[in-house]
Amino acid sequence: MKNKLHIDNLEIMAFMNGLVFFAPVALLIRTKAGLSLEQFFILQAFLSIMIFVFEIPTGKITDKVGYKNTLVFSQIMWLLARILLMTAFFSRNFAVFMVEAVVEGIAISFSSGTVSAYLYQQYQSDEYVVKSARIGNCGTAGFIVSAVSYAGLYHFFGLAGLLIATVATSALGLIASFGIEKEKHLNVKESSDKKIKRLAFNLENSMIVVILACVSITFILINFFYVDKLETLGISEEWMTAIILGYSLIQMLSEKLLKMIDEKKYLLTFMLGFLIVGAMMIVFGMVDHVLIVIPIMLLLPLAVIVPGYIFDEIENKVIDANGLENYRAEVLSIYNMGVNLVEIVFLFASAYVSRAGISLSFILTGCTMGMIGVVGFVMFSKKIKQ
Repeated sequence: MKNKLHIDNLEIMAFMNGLVFFAPVALLIRTKAGLSLEQFFILQAFLSIMIFVFEIPTGKITDKVGYKNTLVFSQIMWLLARILLMTAFFSRNFAVFMVEAVVEGIAISFSSGTVSAYLYQQYQSDEYVVKSARIGNCGTAGFIVSAVSYAGLYHFFGLAGLLIATVATSALGLIASFGIEKEKHLNVKESSDKKIKRLAFNLENSMIVVILACVSITFILINFFYVDKLETLGISEEWMTAIILGYSLIQMLSEKLLKMIDEKKYLLTFMLGFLIVGAMMIVFGMVDHVLIVIPIMLLLPLAVIVPGYIFDEIENKVIDANGLENYRAEVLSIYNMGVNLVEIVFLFASAYVSRAGISLSFILTGCTMGMIGVVGFVMFSKKIKQ
């Protein structure tokens, strides 16, 4: 394990992908180029549609050309998307923004699930979870560096400087991807397309989609509504940057925590993790005391991501148990499509319940995660061997 956890090209690629210097002013990039808010939301909706459309086709391609080749191609598309975004900004052309959304959608679709599939094939079970956390930490480290350096770059070089710097780091990410080790070749039995089609409709895989969606929805609430809670507490929204940097640094403890967990206890840890997250979200929604809410803000992302990494391994074990190793990327794409649909339903539901205050969304999501954690533990303990 020690030899395999040195800094490798995949980690360098993840770090470079985290260096998105224009992220804090992503909306401003569009509006300064002459786009209206209506056009911005149209672009975001179009991007979501592109991701949805390309998920399964890119998954099929990945299973045929291999994980390493797909990671290289996704980096090529990411670089092209950054160049198109910069071109659209300078040309103030809405059509170029639309083309950028198509390319970015393809890049996201090719990236979706590929790193997870690659690591699962390369590493033993206990190594896989820790390595996944390490890759995630590299991306988080890139985000922290870009968040800290953003203000200086913006002050001296403006929006153009942020875009150029991001294009440069994307190019470095592409260069790093060429050095990623080729995945191992596994001798597995062929599976039929009919089995994949049945997979999308059974209860077990519906539960996987719901669990993955719970993790994603929690981060949606964190990213968009932490600032709303700060306002409720009477704290200036300017403190949000400090909160983000704080929980990002704490989140990087995930690798060390996962190293301490016995592989045989993964499923139990997943259930306890979801119960803890559920309780934290319920308290977060119900309480308005600074000394309680701020610690939850800082610890919640870490509490979510640890069982999230563990469930990535459980998800891959279920794919193995169903004899679908040859179609891993395609199956992961099907799961991701389901997650997107659940997220859409959640967002519409949240728009409705938000009339009663955003705290209700945290409380309902927390209750759901607690129940899903227990049900998931019972269901998957029968399916996979720890």
